[in-house]
Amino acid sequence: MDGRSFRSVTGSVFFSTLEDGKIVKGLSGVPEEGPVLYVGYHMLLGLELISLTDEFLSEKGIALRGIAHPELFMPKTESLSSEFSMFDWVKIFGGVPVSASNLFKLLSTKSHVLLYPGGAREALHYKVHKFYCFIYVSYPTM
Repeated sequence: MDGRSFRSVTGSVFFSTLEDGKIVKGLSGVPEEGPVLYVGYHMLLGLELISLTDEFLSEKGIALRGIAHPELFMPKTESLSSEFSMFDWVKIFGGVPVSASNLFKLLSTKSHVLLYPGGAREALHYKVHKFYCFIYVSYPTM
């Protein structure tokens, strides 16, 4: 299945907001430079990550850096590919284990960071307890 077929099956459509508040189809409202934090919700067992990363790479030239479950980085995680393990694929696409220090490091290097607060439980559609995400943004004064 090629990328276009996958996108039509998953129904991925992207919208962004321009600086003047106008909502447009596509990613033209996404800033070119970071730091940017994208907060998402796993809807299709995490399969939306494929079209999401593809769209950002092809339209904006931006590699999203994902904050991923630590188990994805265990060397014993198997993959369908004999050449690369799941561990390798997550690292190739810029994923890092979830931690406050890794999030800080990515934002400090002006990365575009993808965070799913519901995590693996949400992706696998287990019962997700209520969670709250507090984000404090401090802007330097000039």
